[in-house]
Amino acid sequence: MFEQDIKRLLAARHEDFVDHTASHTAIDFHLPRRAICIDAKEKRQKFSTRNWAGALPPQEHLFIVDDLAVRKLLLHAPDSFCLIRDSSAPSVIYYVYSIVDFLCIPKQRSRRPIERSVRAMKGKWLVDFRDAAAFEELDEALDYILRYPRKRKEIFERHIDCWGKYHTEVILTAGATRTARYWKEDATSHR
Repeated sequence: MFEQDIKRLLAARHEDFVDHTASHTAIDFHLPRRAICIDAKEKRQKFSTRNWAGALPPQEHLFIVDDLAVRKLLLHAPDSFCLIRDSSAPSVIYYVYSIVDFLCIPKQRSRRPIERSVRAMKGKWLVDFRDAAAFEELDEALDYILRYPRKRKEIFERHIDCWGKYHTEVILTAGATRTARYWKEDATSHR
């Protein structure tokens, strides 16, 4: 199982971690010393295009994640990550979405019916792997996650343009050019 591979790698790297993989409500791994949370997912086979008609990403790039799983990551923001192993590809690839990526990436939301004692709907996100950080080795993906918190100031304080360069997104340029004159007017009108 993918979770076992992550456990072995964390142990080999002497990373302190709390294993929540048996829980249905907690994120899989918590690295308390680093305040990082990692949820592990695996794409074991291709998704049926019959069941997911209308999905925008092509089959080889499609991943479906629970809306609730993403919201659980949000509880541990900003250093929470979804680490995915794509075993459906000819050669295994690892993908990482940070919670900031999930906020910013283009996505398609869907509801899948489920039958329990009553019929309900489960929220799903259809995302494109081309919008994630991609790695050939699990070790490289973990390095990316462990280095990510160093970007915090850049992401949350300095970067004023749209965050991220996502393959499937086209960002429009619109609006009037703002100059210092506008900033002064805005500042005085809000006091």
